[in-house]
Amino acid sequence: MTKIRKEHLKRHLAAEIAAAITEGAYRPGEWLRQIDLEETFAAKRFDVRSALSELAARGMVTHVANRGYQVMRPDLTIVREMLAIRILLEVEAVTQALPLIGPAELERIKSAQKAFENAVARGSKADQANSNAAFHDEIYRHAPNRSLSKFVVEIRNRVIPGPIALWPSYADLQRSAAHHVDIVSAIETRDIDALVAAVRRHITESGANYPSGDRGQGHTEASAARP
Repeated sequence: MTKIRKEHLKRHLAAEIAAAITEGAYRPGEWLRQIDLEETFAAKRFDVRSALSELAARGMVTHVANRGYQVMRPDLTIVREMLAIRILLEVEAVTQALPLIGPAELERIKSAQKAFENAVARGSKADQANSNAAFHDEIYRHAPNRSLSKFVVEIRNRVIPGPIALWPSYADLQRSAAHHVDIVSAIETRDIDALVAAVRRHITESGANYPSGDRGQGHTEASAARP
């Protein structure tokens, strides 16, 4: 993370660190080393400790005795349950949307898919998250049940273990991009079974859907929840 320098005398360091967490600079479960925070935010050790204590009281970080501070992890049980709900809702949404996706609609979906690929190759974390969401929204908006398509977005935002989608590695990003290709291919061939399978696979295997280091366990649980 680029060093942040503030010229004003009075600072709210806790708010600055909280903003960095919100923007994805630190993942859920990541340990916050005080010496790194001192350098990144050009702050004194006492101020960093005070800020971390405040964030712990607010529930953004967890203090572990003799280890330090860790960005709060979401409850894995809730994450798995919400992913199972996502599968049910998104399968229904694509099933409804497919008959209403014609050549023009397909071209817009392909453009959204390419935009995510470009973000994977050279975009920021925010670009990747936003283009990923735009790809899915471009599909689900064709579902005639408008309340369903809106609820899909709401549930997706609840499931993400952070303010924006974050992939643990470049390989995870590439995997998501490959899933998008599979989804587009199934739409293009009008293969509903392949489309449903691709959507399910994308939800259960995406590294962005699980806290850091927990995808494997979450993948097993979410897969077991398949109807």
